[in-house]
Amino acid sequence: MLMRVWNRISAFYRDNWKICCVLVLLAAFIYVAQHYGLDREITVFVVLFLGYVTQLFSVLVGFIATIPVIGPPVAQIISLPFIFIVNAIAYLVTFFSLRKGYAKELLGSRVLVTAFLVGLILGYALGKII
Repeated sequence: MLMRVWNRISAFYRDNWKICCVLVLLAAFIYVAQHYGLDREITVFVVLFLGYVTQLFSVLVGFIATIPVIGPPVAQIISLPFIFIVNAIAYLVTFFSLRKGYAKELLGSRVLVTAFLVGLILGYALGKII
């Protein structure tokens, strides 16, 4: 039985060695950034960018989905269409901002959300190509 489990684990790492290397490099980057006091916004941006470009987050959701019984529902909740959620939150913020009288600042906010969503889609497409 242990040999069968070992064979499955070793086959997994043989098939996904690139993703495992990226995960280790991102963890090392986070440690070094925290240790040397790199700005948190820069750290978050680099981790999110590299995670989306390399499709690391979708692989991690796949890992979660392999857990028996609890994994598939958790993976479905995590993998809700992120674009729809961000866009819905932006519309709610727009609604409440207009009611409070922040019409001038609203344009910059909508441009920022649109640029973020376009960048997210381009990162996903580049991740599929690479």
